[in-house]
Amino acid sequence: MTLTFPSNTIMTIHDLAAKRIVPCLARNAQHALWAGWLAGWLAGIAPSLVGLVLLAAAGLKLAGQAVSPFAQQGILTAPHLQALAVVWEILLGVWLMSGVYRPAAWLAAVGTFSLFALISGYLGWIGQANCGCFGVIRASPWAALAVDVAALLLLLASGPSLGVRAGRGGVPSAGAGLLLGAGGCVALLVAWGVWQYGSLAAALARLHGVALYAPAYVDFGTVPPGEEAVAEVPVANWTEEPVRLIGGTSDCSCITTADLPIMIEPNEVKYIRVILRSPKSQGTLTRRAELWTDCERQRVIRLTVGCRVVE
Repeated sequence: MTLTFPSNTIMTIHDLAAKRIVPCLARNAQHALWAGWLAGWLAGIAPSLVGLVLLAAAGLKLAGQAVSPFAQQGILTAPHLQALAVVWEILLGVWLMSGVYRPAAWLAAVGTFSLFALISGYLGWIGQANCGCFGVIRASPWAALAVDVAALLLLLASGPSLGVRAGRGGVPSAGAGLLLGAGGCVALLVAWGVWQYGSLAAALARLHGVALYAPAYVDFGTVPPGEEAVAEVPVANWTEEPVRLIGGTSDCSCITTADLPIMIEPNEVKYIRVILRSPKSQGTLTRRAELWTDCERQRVIRLTVGCRVVE
């Protein structure tokens, strides 16, 4: 049995296909092409953009001698951990920009920014004013969290690229090798500075010709409301003459003069007791303090001291 259709029915089906189905398929194909192009573009540019963000953050920290991406909070202020964080930012930034072994670099970047986002969110939640993530540029933890989330979204949108920008046999190209070599040299210099001077901030201060050095931030940890906390602050004399500490901040909330006056010989480090009194209300306390010296090159050593006030 043969089926037959009226001619007007055949024309209707033909018109429907010509006017509706074919344009719809064409639009879908065009959208698919645009989506594929956008995905490829993101996969190509996202690692380089994220790498630039990491290198810029590391450079700002080095410029400001504030080397922690985690601000001044407890164990996160340990000099070796701070230096390790900056070294990792430099190495990961160079790695991402080099294009070598991209899937592994992508995973490392996602893990790094996930950790940074968690820490930035925590610092914002406890009320930290400055996260220290961008060194000389003061930024709140919420601004740093926004940057971290934006970097994560960019990485997730691009996805791990399976391609490897390398020469024959999987060997990195000359440009990638140069970038990785430069990043390795910087990392070695940072590690040497930490080993030689105890922290990256101290190494940079020495490089800048600072006469007297003390940590820029002194963390007293967690202190009950209305109680006193004591910290020993190292003060280094990098001049060729003895230097005397003759005074400093002494008020109702901070005393730096408990061990003063004191003489520090050339290339010697002395530990000075600093006493901090916490307020009766809970929260985060951060304030400025000073040590006064008879050194003509540096009459004042400025410190920032702080604690978390918790019952």
